[in-house]
Amino acid sequence: MNLNIRLARHEDISDILCIEQSIERDAPASRQTLVGRLEMFPDGFLVANNDLQLIGYIESCIFNEHPFSKYDDIRHFSTIHYLNGAILFIIFIGVDERFQKMGVGSSLINVLKKKIQLKYPHIQKIHLVSKERYVNSFYRKNGFRIIKPLPDYMPSYAGMLMEYQYHNDRL
Repeated sequence: MNLNIRLARHEDISDILCIEQSIERDAPASRQTLVGRLEMFPDGFLVANNDLQLIGYIESCIFNEHPFSKYDDIRHFSTIHYLNGAILFIIFIGVDERFQKMGVGSSLINVLKKKIQLKYPHIQKIHLVSKERYVNSFYRKNGFRIIKPLPDYMPSYAGMLMEYQYHNDRL
């Protein structure tokens, strides 16, 4: 599969929304929310295309240490987003279900890691919250480690706060 990863654009939002809705059936982000996140931090919002269509995306923000235990504590990302912060927070990774387990998610993470490393060298680590079922099969394989469980993260599931640390051998 030919995979191209690039910065998201406003015209990608409809395709991103379709992927979002297929994954987060009960509580997908709205078009307005996705546009807001793209405008908040365009450097941290990437999409993956194959030769025919958009098949995945990753969205993020930057903040300083911000203790939280529930999604509601951080859901308004624009209020905690701070370009001079030390932590990149991955808000969401979505891959079209037909293209999962084909390396698309890992490619999105790796390209984001490199782009952030180059443009924001002050960032020391990456955080994300994972559903428990993805901890070992996906995130650990991508260099993340568990920081702590978040049993009440969402009403529908517990989360795991995970971290990737940039090493001293930065680019």
